[in-house]
Amino acid sequence: MITLKSWPNGQDFCFMNPFIRLYRLINALSIDVALGAVCSAAWFAKGFDVQLRPYAFLALGLTVWIIYTADHLLDARKVAKEASTYRHRFHQQYFKILAVCLMIAVVIDFGFIFFVRVQILYAGLVLFSIVVLYLLVNRWLSFVKELVIAIVYCSGVLLPTLSLKSTGLSAGDYLWIVSFFLTALINLMVFSIYDFPSDKSDGYNSFVRTFGVRLTQQILSVFFLLQVGLAGMLTVHGFWNEVTVLSVMNITLFLLFIKPSYFAKADLYRVVGDGVFLFPVVLLLVG
Repeated sequence: MITLKSWPNGQDFCFMNPFIRLYRLINALSIDVALGAVCSAAWFAKGFDVQLRPYAFLALGLTVWIIYTADHLLDARKVAKEASTYRHRFHQQYFKILAVCLMIAVVIDFGFIFFVRVQILYAGLVLFSIVVLYLLVNRWLSFVKELVIAIVYCSGVLLPTLSLKSTGLSAGDYLWIVSFFLTALINLMVFSIYDFPSDKSDGYNSFVRTFGVRLTQQILSVFFLLQVGLAGMLTVHGFWNEVTVLSVMNITLFLLFIKPSYFAKADLYRVVGDGVFLFPVVLLLVG
């Protein structure tokens, strides 16, 4: 029998702070990931001076939730025993309910087709085909899994804006996109280090399982140095606000990278790591 009260550090789910419990539930359901994608898409739309309709944001958020939930349900289905992680145990226990919610979400998402602009629709159909292909072959992916997910995530975030942008991209725009993509990839690779024991136990593939923790840590160190260089080039192009947000995001991820003993408690790393993509909303609020 699966229980959601057992935590890696021995804490009881019932006696945790109610706010933490609520956010843990939001995180397990990938709602924060979907909101992060919407915030990031709005950030790029503002930076590229593109006006997006509410339906575009709703479709993006729902699509991201569908992708992540489908991926987690497939992972939960593959494990015959009780899963090692809280998120997968949650999807095991509520598999049927979440599967029904997923089907309803797909129907609603298709309904948005009649409201989004044609340019976004065509690009969205291409991305949808890529996502379906990923879900079909993800069990055979190993070292490219994190790379593919980062590409799909960033493509979804940028798709609405780039589909409607009438002018070409500047050098600074490309640097901004590359830095954001690298942030997403760093996020996934840091997660793969934390998830290594559970992935090994449950039989999931990852970059770390293929190349080992040490090499992954070395590659991440190079990525963080690249982010410093990209931040310097972005400031030269006058992208001060973007550099500020990206710096806060990457500093947070760097803390996850160097303090695994602290953030591993009760899967805090996942809550914090997924939450970094909500940071762009701060820039939107302050103008």
